[in-house]
Amino acid sequence: MDIVPELSPFFRGPQHLVHKPESPEAFLLDAGAPVRQSFTYATELPEGHPLFDDVAAPFHDLLFPVEALRHAALFAARQYFRVPPQRITAVSASGTEITDVTPWRRSGGPARLALELALTPVNVITGVPRGLECEAVVSIGGRRCGTAGAELVFLSPGVHRGHREAGRRQSEQSLLAGHGQFTVTGVPAPERVGRRSSRNVLVGLPVEGEDERLVFPVDLDAAGQVLGDEVPAALFLEASRQAALMAAAELHGFVTSHALLTHWHGAFRGFAEPALPLHCAVHAQKPDEGGVVRDAAGQPTARLRLDFLQGDREVARVSASVLQDC
Repeated sequence: MDIVPELSPFFRGPQHLVHKPESPEAFLLDAGAPVRQSFTYATELPEGHPLFDDVAAPFHDLLFPVEALRHAALFAARQYFRVPPQRITAVSASGTEITDVTPWRRSGGPARLALELALTPVNVITGVPRGLECEAVVSIGGRRCGTAGAELVFLSPGVHRGHREAGRRQSEQSLLAGHGQFTVTGVPAPERVGRRSSRNVLVGLPVEGEDERLVFPVDLDAAGQVLGDEVPAALFLEASRQAALMAAAELHGFVTSHALLTHWHGAFRGFAEPALPLHCAVHAQKPDEGGVVRDAAGQPTARLRLDFLQGDREVARVSASVLQDC
């Protein structure tokens, strides 16, 4: 079945999600059994988009295929796995990896994106999953060049509300005790975080924290205007990418205009609150401790760990690698 998903307004142009069922009843019922199902998602990488095409380096935006995976999986969860629309979707883990840099380089013309999706329901109760494991192989221009994945959890409104209230109380108490208070010293120029427009800058200039960490304040107001949600999952990928690019430049001398995030994995420990300060602490190993390694072509890659905190409550932990493409 070939359908156009109801995706975010950030996604423009024709999009196709093709279900590849392994049983004949799925063709007749327009639904899948609560077992692993396969799909193909295809579209063109955006041109002239205020966010996805706003990149300073000569690469396609990694954020777009990751968001496409999440939105397509959510659509499939409701269309094929019968997840009720009132269930609130949370992302418990997400990751992406670039396996071949060449297709990610912009060629100056349209480029076709395809995701080979495998969606596996978990914690199935009365035929309806409470979660979904999502895996994708990413191709650009017909060439496989990456992977992406996510673990989605579908929460009842009451459970979601309880988790948020408990996390908010913990963050408020730690903020009142003086934890996680950092002075915002300014906003970096967009090219320092891999963007061209200042509108898409989501982190402030870093300050030095404990253990030689670089601490970046996250501008949740700016993120809400750019990403259109309270604290969406995309915020952590974009904010950590911006912080990682700046940290690679500050700590290892990387040139941001030729740097690319090639590995990213995030584990989410709770819900971030839009009304409370959020900061990202970057931990970097020294070069002689394995913090910078070289690939087969001799190009350096910086390995980083990033923690997102509200007060002293960790809401996400990220591992990231930045390649200096030279």
